[in-house]
Amino acid sequence: MNIFLHRDDLRTHDNKALKKASENGKVLPVYIDDPRISERTGRNKKAFREKNLQKLDEFYREKGSGLIYREANTSDQLENLIKEFEVDKIFFNRSYTPVKRRIESEILSFEVEARVFKDRLLVEPVELSKEYGTFSPFYREWKKIEKDRKHGRPNNFAKVDVEKFRPKTKVGIDLPAAGESAAITKWEEFKDERLQSYKDKRDDVGEPESVSRLSMYYGSGVLGLRKVLEDIEELIEQSDDSNYIRNFAKYRNELAWREFFYQVLWHNPETVQNNYRDFDNEIKWKNDSQEFEAWKKGMTGVPFVDAGIRELRETGYMHNRTRQNVASFLTKHLMIDWRKGARFFRKHLIDHDTASNTGGWQWAASTGTDSVSIRIFNPVKQGRKYDTHAEYIKRHIPELRGLDPNSIHNWVEMSQKERNKYDIDYPNPIINFNQRYHVGKKMFENALGK
Repeated sequence: MNIFLHRDDLRTHDNKALKKASENGKVLPVYIDDPRISERTGRNKKAFREKNLQKLDEFYREKGSGLIYREANTSDQLENLIKEFEVDKIFFNRSYTPVKRRIESEILSFEVEARVFKDRLLVEPVELSKEYGTFSPFYREWKKIEKDRKHGRPNNFAKVDVEKFRPKTKVGIDLPAAGESAAITKWEEFKDERLQSYKDKRDDVGEPESVSRLSMYYGSGVLGLRKVLEDIEELIEQSDDSNYIRNFAKYRNELAWREFFYQVLWHNPETVQNNYRDFDNEIKWKNDSQEFEAWKKGMTGVPFVDAGIRELRETGYMHNRTRQNVASFLTKHLMIDWRKGARFFRKHLIDHDTASNTGGWQWAASTGTDSVSIRIFNPVKQGRKYDTHAEYIKRHIPELRGLDPNSIHNWVEMSQKERNKYDIDYPNPIINFNQRYHVGKKMFENALGK
């Protein structure tokens, strides 16, 4: 009897360790909700994970088995299950965050053989010739490394009598459809209908379907990466349209960005809390509590920033272009420590992923892997460029729906008198926008010793 321990891989298709376990005997499917992990998981992601666990349990029941679910320390529960079911081996897929690496070490210390496999990443950090601090050289080597092919579904499960898994976490947002069938369907629809224009349209925040919106399925391991990559490379190989190929390749590039941040975290686990970059002097964060509260509520008076925060609070998701802008605004204009923003994202994001969240925040805050020493987004210009007709802003800020797009994008630059004439319940900018740009830039220059 073999245990397969689900971790960041809530699926049965294209699951390497699960397939290997089934080839070595009957499989006992297990998921352990370890408090060391659950305490760091936001409610939205937790609720979505539970919906996926329910679908996983339903699959196993159709096969005459069932998902064994436990809430406790992983090592303690595995030891109990080993004795109860006379387990010969434990199979699981590797995880990469500091806490999960510690749990993995505990499992590998058992007397029972434990076998760990690559699954969450297409290329593991140890497969690269060196550590990379910027994306472009990482991507050049990443593309050259041969990737595993996708794995078929296993069908060799032990019969167990366990209670049905029932989600218990309640949230005030509508969660996406759960389960690997839903994830595959969503991928297939995107691949067939919109992937050919992904690079051209992905920054169009006014059109929600311009991006795949699959990050929550990748984040919970519900969609197999090898399948996705094979599909993309098949499209590239079969297409004779250079524009389509360019768009297909851009999505592959985004898969690699995710793996780049995992590579950074693997080599630098302390960056979950500490700056990746070294500074000559301490960054003198302003950390104004009132400004932070306004940012968290989407009430800064900067429409493009506020729309992003409200999208996050309303849906548990935020478009990546807006993520960059709200993060830059918090750290550069409000001069608030990136860690506060990262924790806020972790609390609300359905698709929260430690490596991507930490890496993305540090990149936007100029404390991470950006090749530009101080990058400051201008959310007014970005709003005009990527939400020209203010569709995204109006969708999430109903107070502004009566205004024309030009007035919305000019909100920050208007005089107080001009804003007053609209008589709407939306705040004036909480800061002097242009002045803060220079103050924030100076803060980072001082930290860099310039």
